[in-house]
Amino acid sequence: MDRVPCLLFTDDCLLFYKANQTNYRKLKSILDIFGNESGQLVNCHKSTLTFSKNAMSVHKQLVAGIFNISHSESLGKYLGCVMFQQRPNRNTFQELINKAEAKLESWEANCLSKAGQTILIQSYLESLLAHTIQCFQLPSIVTS
Repeated sequence: MDRVPCLLFTDDCLLFYKANQTNYRKLKSILDIFGNESGQLVNCHKSTLTFSKNAMSVHKQLVAGIFNISHSESLGKYLGCVMFQQRPNRNTFQELINKAEAKLESWEANCLSKAGQTILIQSYLESLLAHTIQCFQLPSIVTS
């Protein structure tokens, strides 16, 4: 049996496979076996299919029929970060910047000491940065 590459999160799973009828049927079989053995089923209403730009429309229609899952051009957001299929640019991260600025402004109004504000800001920005770096392949910076 072919390996199915995947990424597993808390209760989410991303599956990757080559677009052809054989793989669709194998994946459907794997998910059916998993459901029978574990008692857990794929929630088709909360699931989304997305395809690479190279996938043929006949395969998109076929898989939509087999899995009965809606198709989307975008993966949307995961843990607050936009999932994308292209190289990130400034606009990709603008929402995160806006979110951080809004959070920082709301904390200024709180009755925290300067030291408390500093620790809160530092921990928030560090965790936001760490999460973002894990989600995206950031461009390398070459210095001379």
